[in-house]
Amino acid sequence: MSAFLLTTTLLAQKVDLDRYSFSVSYRSLPSVEIDTSFHTFQFDWDAGPLMKLSTMKDRPEEALEIEGWRRLTTGAHITVQLRMEDIIIMKSDVSQREETLKDKNGNVTGKRNWYAPLLTYTYAARVLVKDHKGVQLQQYQAVSRETQHTYKGTEYPSRSAAANILLNMMTVTTTLSRDVLYDNIQRLTNSLSRQYGYGELNVTDQVWILDSRKHPEYEKFRANWAIIKNALFRLNPNEPVDDVKEEVKPAVAYFEKVRKRYNSSSKSDRKLRYASHYLLAKMYYYLDEPDLAVKEATDLVLNDYDSKDGRYLESAAFNLKQLLNMNKRKTRHFPLDITSFQGPRADLLYSVQ
Repeated sequence: MSAFLLTTTLLAQKVDLDRYSFSVSYRSLPSVEIDTSFHTFQFDWDAGPLMKLSTMKDRPEEALEIEGWRRLTTGAHITVQLRMEDIIIMKSDVSQREETLKDKNGNVTGKRNWYAPLLTYTYAARVLVKDHKGVQLQQYQAVSRETQHTYKGTEYPSRSAAANILLNMMTVTTTLSRDVLYDNIQRLTNSLSRQYGYGELNVTDQVWILDSRKHPEYEKFRANWAIIKNALFRLNPNEPVDDVKEEVKPAVAYFEKVRKRYNSSSKSDRKLRYASHYLLAKMYYYLDEPDLAVKEATDLVLNDYDSKDGRYLESAAFNLKQLLNMNKRKTRHFPLDITSFQGPRADLLYSVQ
């Protein structure tokens, strides 16, 4: 009888949970559907005469990047076209900013004015992406003439100094044109990398772990979480996850056993099971096992403690499964030798040989 009471007391221990951060790395996959054999691109751009003049000594065609893709000068899987129209100055002015001067004690000692050249301008940009067969992948107006933009130059202590900058409008607009072009190329790089890229990502995420020192599972719970955390930390976007999956098996077995032992409907037991389901769902997600992640998330919902977290984890796992299926991959951890990628014509010649 006394042994039964002791066991009951242990199992009824108060359960406090604490957030714990961990880091993990993986490779992003294209978020929109595209032929999975496509890995090369070429960039063609055109612009108005002033914008072309501003880049006479540059090579803007080499500025565009897509993560995980190789840029070719011609004969690539896809062609990205950027068409820029010259900027038009709508208004020029001098802005004024008042600075409050203070001594080392924070007392106001005076004021000082700063002046800067200010331009209001418009331009237009259009993007077209097509594959090597001429099929249009996307086309859109990136920037419209209807949108006005503001340029603020360097500040000067006198209004006349700032106004003098505007007297040499050709120099100002040439510099501004170059900046506008490269800003649009950078935005295009970011957009295409999100849509088609294979970037290497390092993210920080969180789980819930047992934080009740008097609980009989305190040490084992945290030790087994440490096994998983350290294994996830060693994930490399360029390497398979097989070894890591083997490494975490003892910890997985522990958390599955804990759930069976603490199986009552008490809040303490439900919290402990919640933490176990939560961290295993996160682990399976980052090990590219969406089906197992869904199972843990669904069990978390049925556990009836913070069920909304389970529904969120379910959704994330479903989305991962769809992403992997769309890209015809089983994992987000694989090597990419970008320098070896060839265009479709080279692929055809190689296959004929």
